[in-house]
Amino acid sequence: MRIGKMNRRLAILRRVQTGTDTLNAPVFEWQTWRTVWAEKISKKEDERFSDDLRQRYAVQRVTFRTHYLAEISEVDRVECEGVTFDIKGLRELGYREGIEITAESQS
Repeated sequence: MRIGKMNRRLAILRRVQTGTDTLNAPVFEWQTWRTVWAEKISKKEDERFSDDLRQRYAVQRVTFRTHYLAEISEVDRVECEGVTFDIKGLRELGYREGIEITAESQS
C-alpha cells in the first residue's frame, strides 16, 4: 500500500439504533463509525432507468483502498467529499495489508 496515494478522507457510516418512536418501533440513524485516509479510484459512471422506465438516475461506481479494517462489512456505507456510497463489495489486499472497498452512489 502506498501511503502517498491515500489523499481522501473516508467516513465509514454504520446504522445505529438511536431510540424508539411512539409505537415502540426502533429508530435507526447512520452515524460515523470511523474516519480513515483512503485512495479513491473512479471506476464507472452510468445512467440507468428506474423499474418503471420513467425516471433516469446517475450511478457512480468507485473503489477505495485503505488500511485493513476487520470490522467493516457490506451493510455499512462510506462517505467521501460529501457523497454517500453503498458498499457493494470488500476485498482483502495481501495478507491484511489493506482493503479494497467497491461502492456505488445513486443520485
